Amino acid sequence: MEPQEWQEKGMRQYFEPTDYAHLYREKNSGIYYARVDSRKGGRKTIRRSLKTKELTEAIAKMAAFLQGMEADTPAIGHVSWYVAVDTYIAHQKMRPNLKPKAVESAIQFASHARRLVDQDMAADAITPGMCRSWWAKKAQSCSPRTANGALGAVRGVFKMLVDSGAVHADPSSSLERMPIRPKQLNIPSNDDLRRIVAEILRGESIGARRGTSRHSSDMVAFLAYSGLRIEEARQLTWGDIGNDVISVPAIKHSIRRRVLYINASLREVIDSLRTCACCASSKDPVFHILTPRKALERACERLGLPHVRVHDLRHFFATTCIEQGVDIPTVAKWLGHQDGGALAMRVYGHLRDEHSKEQASRLRF
Repeated sequence: MEPQEWQEKGMRQYFEPTDYAHLYREKNSGIYYARVDSRKGGRKTIRRSLKTKELTEAIAKMAAFLQGMEADTPAIGHVSWYVAVDTYIAHQKMRPNLKPKAVESAIQFASHARRLVDQDMAADAITPGMCRSWWAKKAQSCSPRTANGALGAVRGVFKMLVDSGAVHADPSSSLERMPIRPKQLNIPSNDDLRRIVAEILRGESIGARRGTSRHSSDMVAFLAYSGLRIEEARQLTWGDIGNDVISVPAIKHSIRRRVLYINASLREVIDSLRTCACCASSKDPVFHILTPRKALERACERLGLPHVRVHDLRHFFATTCIEQGVDIPTVAKWLGHQDGGALAMRVYGHLRDEHSKEQASRLRF
């Protein structure tokens, strides 16, 4: 298509059409413009500068512009697969509820989806057979989680194309997701945890920097007896800790703080921390290290125990609660889950079954 010439404010501008419907590029400046035919108050053409020379940013701004105009024409017309993937990525960046890491994951999965075809081609020419061939290779070369994420991106792109009218159906709809085996949790016993905490504390006598062993051992014990995420513990201040409860900072998908009641073992750890922070104010952080990971790894290695991750301490808390008879919805609430226990049931449900079986063996009628 030839560049279109528009007269604006006495200046002659030349606009080149792009592969995206409604998106034009000003030939001289390189700035992108959106153009749409509006039927409000009679048919008229509306143009707006998107004030960017970056294509992906222009796509995102154009989509927002079309939504505001309530345009009845799709943002995507007859496009190639690579163009469709780029548009999908731009739409993901526009989603207001996506966290930065989720956007990064969406872009990564979309890069796998882009390789659905070796060379760019019309999206509506992609066949189910081509999708099956891509999926067979992807299932062998990637982990199940990555492969399923890539398949989700492919389906997201095709859904966008179907909604826009660019294709009639999703040729990947018959592909089945790969099964994901649940991770084997490596949870220390109560005795092993106490040994680990003591070994970390002993680290100062065998070469650890002065003071770090105490901070690390206290943080490990605190995480194990509270079930807090490491990010929550990092943000905790002394003002968050009351006589009987902890006001847990809101992170991740939480929209407000949650209350965690202090159990006996956790109280001992808090008392130890208070002794070391006798002059701390309510705004001072409880912990002065970011993570006890290295100290935890070295202690397990010296003791000859399987490696325990920092997040395994959260699993330790949940497992101990369930084994001692606390119901899963309550445990989920303490952990800060927002789903009423669905996730905790998937991760720890087998523990409840084992506990129920053990209790049933004690019944006598």
